[in-house]
Amino acid sequence: MLVYYLRNSDNRKDPEKYWSELAKYYYEQTKSLIKPNDEVRKMAASLIADAKTDDEKLERLFDYCRTKIKNIDLDSSGLTPDERAKVKSNKNPADTIKRGMGSAGNIDQLFAALANGSGFDARIVLASDRGDLFFDKSIANSYFINPMNIAVKVGGNWKFFNPGYPHIPFGMLRWQEEDQQSLITDPSQPVWVQTPMSGPDKSLVKRIGKLKLSDDGTLDGEVRIEYTGHFAIERRLEIDEESESQREDDLKGEMKARMSTAEISNIKVENVMEYTKPLVYTFHVHVPSYAQRTGKRLFLQPAFFEHGKEPLFATTDRKYPIYFHYPWSEDDRVDIELPAGYKLDNADAPAPFGSGQISDYKVNLSVSTDGTWLFYKRHFFFGGANTIFFPRESYVPIKNYFDALHKQDNHSIALKQAATTN
Repeated sequence: MLVYYLRNSDNRKDPEKYWSELAKYYYEQTKSLIKPNDEVRKMAASLIADAKTDDEKLERLFDYCRTKIKNIDLDSSGLTPDERAKVKSNKNPADTIKRGMGSAGNIDQLFAALANGSGFDARIVLASDRGDLFFDKSIANSYFINPMNIAVKVGGNWKFFNPGYPHIPFGMLRWQEEDQQSLITDPSQPVWVQTPMSGPDKSLVKRIGKLKLSDDGTLDGEVRIEYTGHFAIERRLEIDEESESQREDDLKGEMKARMSTAEISNIKVENVMEYTKPLVYTFHVHVPSYAQRTGKRLFLQPAFFEHGKEPLFATTDRKYPIYFHYPWSEDDRVDIELPAGYKLDNADAPAPFGSGQISDYKVNLSVSTDGTWLFYKRHFFFGGANTIFFPRESYVPIKNYFDALHKQDNHSIALKQAATTN
């Protein structure tokens, strides 16, 4: 609970005036922190020397700030708490370049100074955090809005960046700051701008399984999982300080939660700190009794990556709105080598369905020409057209939609053992 008192002279009674004055104040207080000197301009010129487009220039500056400046706010900086406490504060962007290290704020300020030194108009942005609450401009209190991001004007439009926050790719923000009213600081006319929301294609989990099914129902093979966008950001934040053994235990726990008999080995986690690349997990999996045997038939769920998952919405009623953090998409491919002597028994693929621009679900099921391999492909996305918030009254159709998805993902096919001749 936040309680604050208004005096008769308090301009918080006029929210529009309050926010404007606040943005002007922040501009005056921070303008020296993003002002380029000769050293900053020289560095900017060297970084963008052969860049051909504005986006390419800004990406060069962003990558420099992310990869060449050590973020002392992170445990992964290698600094002990005592060493971190002794680090001198950077007074300006040139200090950050000279020392090759700085706080998250220093890194953001350096990016803005480099952009300004490259001929762009870069500003500090006061942004809200929808991971905390949904911002309401009518509540005039600086508690709800903070200097979180950098805005750069490109071709008449503002683009938003946060190089000081780890793992965020160029052109994205934390999901908590996307699709939010943000206030761009200015000495005379601050302006509110809605930050963009990353579409479903930006946050993708891509999963590939090359597996072999035995006649006793055991499934065995190799798995590769790639995460991009907000999927990658969240997982990297969870594991970037963990040891290899901790990461392996986390993955084993995830698999066991879905398939209690699953055993995984040869685990590799790649690109944990390389924000420009997908976060990749590869491992070997062995799942006894994955397929259920009944007489001469095996019943198999080809959606291996959805096996064992619970329905997303369990209750029949809901008191509050439905809120997904961000749009996302899923692409699965599962190749299963069938046991010798077995063939498909009138197998059919789950039916596709969708909801206009908001979501789509498609499955393709096929067999190799010699009948020895089953190929399963699944594509799903949700949150298209920036649709991630639904009123409580929409709960039943939303639940029905995800229940249908769960049913399709649990679709089983039958494999029949061929008759033997003596």
